[in-house]
Amino acid sequence: MRTLKSLIEKNMKVWFYCGTEDLQKKFLEQAEEEGFATMRGENPTSLSLQRLYGINSEGTIGYISNFIWYLSFQTGGNDILHIDYARFISEEEDFICHTPKMQPLEMTIRKE
Repeated sequence: MRTLKSLIEKNMKVWFYCGTEDLQKKFLEQAEEEGFATMRGENPTSLSLQRLYGINSEGTIGYISNFIWYLSFQTGGNDILHIDYARFISEEEDFICHTPKMQPLEMTIRKE
């Protein structure tokens, strides 16, 4: 099984897309098993479930906002490795997110 730590050995920042609640729980459990902690020193499983998480070379884990995740693809965030966690744990060869996987909302205001 691939490890999260193997990713941060080569990259300072690694961000993960976890599209389902099951994947989110599995990611937090794996992070905890590998010794990651929140910025406050808490266990990762104490975090609420979200789609986007980040880990860094200091061994900390935290949330990534939807806006920052999406923006990092637009600005060429080359110092950030974007991972599709579902593909990562299924041992697929290409587990890199090449697109944000989320689309921006469009709104129209109607005057009545």
